[in-house]
Amino acid sequence: MNLVALPSNSRNLLVFASISVASLVALGLVAFGGSSGSYSSRKRRSSKRRQSKKYRPHVYLRGLYNLGNTCFLNSTLQSLASVASFDTYVNNCVASLAKSDNIGSYSVDAKIAIQLKQVLDLLTPQPRKVAAHSPRALIDSLGHKGRWIISRNEQDAQELFQMLSSTLQTVCRQTETSLFDSGFLAKTTPIENGIITISRRSSCNPIASIDQQTLPKSQDDEKASTSASLGPSSDNPLLGMAASRIACVKCGYTAAIRHFTFDNLSLAVPHVANTTIEDCLAMYTAIDQLDDFKCRRCVLTATLKKTQEDILHHKNNLERLGSASKRAKREEAAISKLCNQLKLLQDVLANDPEEDLEGVHMVSLPPGVSTKQTMIARTPKILMLHLSRSIYLPNGVSAKNPACVRLQRLLDISPFTTTGHISTSASKPISGPSLPVNMYSSKSLADVRRRNCLYRLCALVIHSGAHDSGHFYAYRRVDEMSTGNECVDAETLLTDSSQWFLVSDISSTEVPLDTVLNSGNGYLLFYERV
Repeated sequence: MNLVALPSNSRNLLVFASISVASLVALGLVAFGGSSGSYSSRKRRSSKRRQSKKYRPHVYLRGLYNLGNTCFLNSTLQSLASVASFDTYVNNCVASLAKSDNIGSYSVDAKIAIQLKQVLDLLTPQPRKVAAHSPRALIDSLGHKGRWIISRNEQDAQELFQMLSSTLQTVCRQTETSLFDSGFLAKTTPIENGIITISRRSSCNPIASIDQQTLPKSQDDEKASTSASLGPSSDNPLLGMAASRIACVKCGYTAAIRHFTFDNLSLAVPHVANTTIEDCLAMYTAIDQLDDFKCRRCVLTATLKKTQEDILHHKNNLERLGSASKRAKREEAAISKLCNQLKLLQDVLANDPEEDLEGVHMVSLPPGVSTKQTMIARTPKILMLHLSRSIYLPNGVSAKNPACVRLQRLLDISPFTTTGHISTSASKPISGPSLPVNMYSSKSLADVRRRNCLYRLCALVIHSGAHDSGHFYAYRRVDEMSTGNECVDAETLLTDSSQWFLVSDISSTEVPLDTVLNSGNGYLLFYERV
């Protein structure tokens, strides 16, 4: 090219461009055809980043249409769809319908279970965009469930969960008899010097009361640790067992440790600005003081003392009257009856203060001070935690507790579970607290898993708004590895690369994990044991 033939401004531009390119080449920022050290290093770093970050394909979640204040139902269904063992449980329940003689395919419970399975199947993650689904058929089935009426009035997500749990338990024959036959109670670890009492409790699925001095142990329990938090053998992954103890502060007497099943735990939220899920669990298992409890041993002791005083009184009367009069014979009969009653009271106090004494008039005592504590005795496969946010203002009006609850991706509940060593002291916990665990250590995680106390967050339902109004939405985890798989090693748990999505009715958006853990306004939390 002839530079002289070019205009002066073009020649200046070409010279400037030549100098600039030459400078960049000298600095190693541009390479022509050959290999540049800077370029190669950037390529290697890019390759390392691609290798370190596992490739994740695009995931799409199906939304659910809001059919008129049904966001509570949509968010609960989205959360349950993220719990793998719950999906398996529902599939087993529906499969059992074909084998059942008492639950027909046209029963209300069966229709709900079938419709629930169909919706959960549609809510599985998809590799491409899919249209939203209308849960109208499921809502129609729910409308025929007893007092559960789906209307345009806003409902509650926890009530829906409890109704679904009760329905599935009915369909799958998780009744009181089948619960005992399944070996659920047979795997209870021994409790020292106490009667294990399964008591009827106010819940959606109470079980009958039984009293046993000891419960048989399975061969697996002989080999297992002394932890009482082994998972139930029942097919229902929601069922766990809690232990409750009431102890008298005055005499130190501890009533029988009473056990009851649960499918969710309702936790009070501290009325503070910021708290943690561990603080909520600590409040649930804290030792509470009762001022309206009558101690059985104190009543028996007072009755025994009154009986001794009555015997002495009648003996003094007999000495004054002599043995010839009719009144003396009545005194002798009274003394004989009181002596029998005294012996009976002494035997009951020595052996079983809870034994019912017919025909014995007990002394009435004013309520005394006692302590009560509840701990988790057997961990469920799925731990559903309900954060109760209802509070009452000084003027008596109910309001929502706005406390921000920090969540944990991996949750160790061993400090809130019983062990094989039970304390009967009114001032001490039912079982001693476990040592703190480093949740970032694979060795510590493996130890917690052996005790069946390690859980991983699967989903949560969020409620935004005031106490009597607002909107429900959900956070869902999407993970390639099987949730709750016992073969997942601790290192994999520590390097979890799950995707999280915010799902609100028909819309879904991927969000970082920190957004989920710091969401603060959690209402229902779904954890699964790993």
